[in-house]
Parts: sequence; structure tokens; C-alpha cells
Amino acid sequence: MEKTYLVEILSKLSSRQMKELGDFVNSPFFNKNESTVKLYGYLFSQHPQLKPELIDKQFVYKKLFGANEYNDGLMRNMIFRLTELTEQYLAYSDMKQDEGSHRSHLIQSLLDLGIERGAQRMINTAEKEISRRKIKSSRYFYDKYRLDEFRHIIYSRNFNAVTIKDKPDERMMDASNNFTSYSLLVLFKRFRYLLNKGFTVNSDFELNLLPYLIKFIEGEGKEHLEVKELSLLYREILLLLDSSREDLLFELKDELQDNKLPIEDGERREGLTVLINICIEKAYAGRNEFYKYLFDMNKYLISKDLYRRVEGGYFETESFANAVTLGLTEGDLKWTKEFIENNFKKLAPDQQENIYNISYAKFYLRADDFSEAQNYIRKVSLTGLYFKINARLISIMIQYELGNIEEAMTEIENYRKYVQNDKLLNSSHKRILSNFIKFMLQICKARFNPKTNLQKLKDDISECDQVASRRWLKEKAEELLHRKG
Repeated sequence: MEKTYLVEILSKLSSRQMKELGDFVNSPFFNKNESTVKLYGYLFSQHPQLKPELIDKQFVYKKLFGANEYNDGLMRNMIFRLTELTEQYLAYSDMKQDEGSHRSHLIQSLLDLGIERGAQRMINTAEKEISRRKIKSSRYFYDKYRLDEFRHIIYSRNFNAVTIKDKPDERMMDASNNFTSYSLLVLFKRFRYLLNKGFTVNSDFELNLLPYLIKFIEGEGKEHLEVKELSLLYREILLLLDSSREDLLFELKDELQDNKLPIEDGERREGLTVLINICIEKAYAGRNEFYKYLFDMNKYLISKDLYRRVEGGYFETESFANAVTLGLTEGDLKWTKEFIENNFKKLAPDQQENIYNISYAKFYLRADDFSEAQNYIRKVSLTGLYFKINARLISIMIQYELGNIEEAMTEIENYRKYVQNDKLLNSSHKRILSNFIKFMLQICKARFNPKTNLQKLKDDISECDQVASRRWLKEKAEELLHRKG
């Protein structure tokens, strides 16, 4: 049973959730099967460890039914039923926590029963609660829209035009306006995600609707830009479509790091992620001042505990790696080491060891302790795109610093084949890495060729459009130039 979907879910539940699940399973309204109650009781006693040998199907069956002959059909049925109840509990629990959704279901039920006065009372109470919200997010407009829809149902049931006073008032248009704001927020978030994703993976998304949305919001729908979150999204998308708009970049950077800005934490993080990806591109293009902006934004996200996309979730691998790289790039080794030690346990358990090792490989490379850097990079498993790209690149640099030039050139050739053949790498990544490979190979060869024009090599690295580890490459070219001189 240790590999079942049920055990996977239960292992993720907190002690509080497991107790609540027990109330759910023991309630005759939801469950009348005593065998399922017994199975829950045993698994509750083993939570959270749920050791494989203690949740083996036959072992559990014997615990529940003593010397009775094992019945696999009954055991499977109990597991199925408890899984079903656990899923129902999760759905019920989520709805209960979502006040807007819970309230909407209640109002709809009252309307279905024809209790319109009760429904109207709930609508009035909900309207007061929504009006007190400081943040006008997509959920704000959706909840407003749902109330408008309920109000419209009551109005339609009781409409009787006798005088001019009985005509529909302007509030009947509220549902349309609120739904438009809600839809624009949802659609712009989706397009932001698709455009931003292009920075990390090879993608070719259809954005046919986006130009029409931009045209609408710049024209007859301009009043919707009064919604702060929508104004931010609109400008973020304009920046993603044209990253040369540095006026927008700095404008958004200041706004998104303003703690008084009335937006949800998730929106602040997503907006800053857009800016971070664009700044990374500019830094790769040789704009060194953008490394400081990157470092500042990453430190802000970390200080505000905004590094998780999901509340209670893990520190994201890329965000963690970016923080380490930027700390080292800015030469703040003390901050970087403290960051690694204080935060690597917040990563997903299956990522912690790999990220810890690659982070310290980078750290010791920057600290000029190349033997220690090599010790750490050897422990990194090449699982996932990030590790395939970065561990190999770091290993090449370490081999070079150790004077193992032939080994470095062998790794460069293997890296070149990987970059050329990996279909997940987007064109920008391929260009950045291919340029690193080209210059790294020239630097290695220059160690044995006194006729190499090192000044030209250094200038080519400086003037290259986009290249990984530009600063380090320039340093190595400069070292060879001084040695030759």
C-alpha cells in the first residue's frame, strides 16, 4: 500500500488535517462504512512516518481483522473508499476556507429553495465585506460579479414594470463591468505567464488575442486601467513584448518594491520575476549595472518571504540558484554563504542535496578554492534542465582554473553537443551558451598558442551580444594577456 495514491496524499497532510479527516470519515453523513473507519484509524496511528513495512496491505489487514484470511478485494475496496473520502475532505476543506465560494454556494442554494429574502440578506452582508477589501484582485471582481448575477436573478423574478421608476438601474451594468475587469485580469495573467516562460524554455505560444486586448484597454476600455493590478499587468506585458522599454522596467521595479502598493503577494512576486528575467538578459548582454538591480530584487523577494509560488510550498530551485549567483557576482560572499545555509532546507527534499552542492561549487569557484569547488561539483547529479546547463558549465570553469586544460576541452566538446541537441533549450539560451563555448575554447587553445591575438579575444568577449559568465571569461583573457606581456 506504500505506493498507493492514498498514502501519497496522507503523507502530505499535516497533523491538523489528519485529525480533521478523521472527523470527516467518522461522520455518518459522509461515511457509513465501519471498515473504512478502521483503516483510517490505523493509518492515523502511523502518520506521519507511514513506514512501508507497517502499511503493507496484508500486514494492515491482519492488524484490522486479526486471524481472518486475507481478502484482497475487501482491502482494495477500503483503500478506494478512504481515498475517495480523502479527496472529498480536501475539496470541502478548500471550499470552507474560501469564504467567497462558500457564500456563493449558500446564496445559490437559498435561491434554488425560493428563499429570496434570505439570499438578499446574504448578498448585502457579502457586499459590505467585499467593499472593505483594500486589494482589488481578480478574486475581488469575480466575487462582485457573482453578487451582481445573484441580484439580477432576484430582480428578474420580481420584475414588474409599472412606472418609469421600475426600469433597470445602472447597477444592472455592474455585472458586465466587473466580469470584464475579472476577465482582463485572468487573460493578462495568462499571457504574462506564456511570454515570461519563453525566457527559460523553448516555446512558441499563440498570442492571437493579445493585440486585441491591448487595443481594447488602450481605447474604449481604458477605464479598466484604474485597477492597479491590471495597470501593472498591462505594463509588464508591454515590457515582455519590447524589453528595450527600460522606462517601464524601472517604473515597475520601483512600484513592485513599494510595500504600500495594494496588490497580493503573489502578484508582486510574479511581476518582479518578469523584471528579473529581463534584467538577466540585459546582464548577459554585457550591461553589468543590471547585476545590482537583480541582486536588489532577489534580496527583496527573500526578505519578504515571497520566494514561494504556493503558500507553504518550497523555495523554487531557479530562485535559489539566482540568489546564489547574484550574491557571488556582486562579491558578497558572506551574504551568499549565510543565504545558502539559512535557506537550502526550504527547498523540495529531492532538490536540497543537488542545489547545496552546486551552490557551494559556485561559491568556492568564486573564492578561488578550486579543489573544494571540484569536490562539490562532482556530487551534483545532472537531473533537470538547470543542472544540465549549469553543472557542466561550472565544471568546465573549475577544470580550467585547476590547469586541467585537456580535460576542460573534452568537457567543452561534450557540452557543445548537448547545447546543440537539447530541444528544451530556447534560442536565447542556446546563443548564450554557444558563445560561452566558443570563447572558452579559444581561451584554452591560447594557453598553447603564443600567436593568439588576446586583445582581440578580450574585445570580442566584451562586444559579444550575449554570453554566459562574461566577467569570468574576460578575466581569463586578461590573465593570459598579462602573462604574455
